Amino acid sequence: MIAFINMNHKDVNVSIDYIELAEKVWGFNESETPIFVNHDGIKLDSQNEFYFGFSLFLSDYTKKWRAIKGGWDSTELMVNQMKVDSSKLVIMTAFEQELLINQKGFYNLVAYIAEHVNGEIMVGENGDWVSVATFTNQYRKIMITPFAEAVDKSIEYGSQHEPGREEPGMDRYFR
Repeated sequence: MIAFINMNHKDVNVSIDYIELAEKVWGFNESETPIFVNHDGIKLDSQNEFYFGFSLFLSDYTKKWRAIKGGWDSTELMVNQMKVDSSKLVIMTAFEQELLINQKGFYNLVAYIAEHVNGEIMVGENGDWVSVATFTNQYRKIMITPFAEAVDKSIEYGSQHEPGREEPGMDRYFR
């Protein structure tokens, strides 16, 4: 999955710790549901070109997670400021189609960042630019899915299906 955010540099001041951000986008409380949050960087920070990545070790949450097919075990969400146009951010996951738990995290992360940089969002590489409100309305059902339900549905699907194609944008935007 891939999305872009077009931001206005003068309106940007984002700095949030990786645990707090993980709780916001995936919808869990770390003190009540201890899950290891793997992270590349200690916070999402506009002063560090938004370079950040993080994922959940869902096997910490439930042993049922081990039933999923190989490859689905990554829930990494990645953010980077584009080198060719610093007014744009790219947010990606590993696969074009993700399990529900990663969709939930992805859409909430995109909305969170766009809201905090007063930006517009484009889903996919050839989509239309839309407001945060339009984006949130379109993906609301996924974004508000309770954490436990998203994990259970992800286990159900992931235990029966192999991951699909990797997101091809990774080579262009994160190397």
